[in-house]
Amino acid sequence: MKIGFIGLGKMGLPMAKNLCKAGFMVYVKSSNAESQNEMIKEGAIAATSYNAMAKECDVVITIVPADKEIKELYLTENGLIANAKEGVTFIDMTSAKGSTKELVNEAIEAINKDLSFVDAPVSGGVAGAVNGTLTIMTGCKETAFEEIKPVLEAMGKNIIYTGEAGTASNVKMLNQMLNAGNTAVAAEVLCMSRKLGVSDDVLKTVVSQSSGQSFVFDRNVTKFMMSGDHTPGFRLNLMKKDVSLFVDAANELSGFTPVTKLVYDMFVACANNGMGDLNYTSIHKWLEENQK
Repeated sequence: MKIGFIGLGKMGLPMAKNLCKAGFMVYVKSSNAESQNEMIKEGAIAATSYNAMAKECDVVITIVPADKEIKELYLTENGLIANAKEGVTFIDMTSAKGSTKELVNEAIEAINKDLSFVDAPVSGGVAGAVNGTLTIMTGCKETAFEEIKPVLEAMGKNIIYTGEAGTASNVKMLNQMLNAGNTAVAAEVLCMSRKLGVSDDVLKTVVSQSSGQSFVFDRNVTKFMMSGDHTPGFRLNLMKKDVSLFVDAANELSGFTPVTKLVYDMFVACANNGMGDLNYTSIHKWLEENQK
């Protein structure tokens, strides 16, 4: 199976490497020469262009910054869909709006070609991408899901079918909002705990055995906030973007989400204070610096 891979960023690069390790023939094209060369060393083949991938590969995977880039890649007159050969399956793994993925799927269904589209955002951060243990939410036709599952299993451990295209991105968005909200509250709790003179170890021990316990507290508070180490695994700017997707969806659906809007404003404030390239847990650093 020939797989084209577009988007060799911090997530995409290790994911593409894992496809090579799984024995797939991987074609790459990147403006980042360093990432491109790393892939060539792993056995990948340099493609002449993105459109060449659509003409030559069986599967084309895209993981790009946001909705704008998805639309430019897929929906332009000389984009991937227009240049695709018969039988290509496109897998978009970008964190983006479910409505954007629906647009791409509709464009594919409207064209007179045998093409498939899979909406497959991921969760698990850079470590999950490197180790091949990502959770991959997958929205597409069930027949397409079974066909591309071996490809996804080369990059992830938990492959979850969510329904039609768009549903996977919506579920990813909901999960990220819970993560962001829990992280923001946990950061405030740690600030208050320290102002009250409670030992970090005592707080950790009590919460881990009580009703406040959560994955976010156990991981984000103890690993990042208490240590003050916000080395990026998932940058704050990316979390801000994911929360903005929820805010946009709520606005489009007239949802009443006051807590979400406050959390979003907190992440915006952190980004505006130079923390955008730190781990998203640096929201605690910002809160701590603003304590009286």
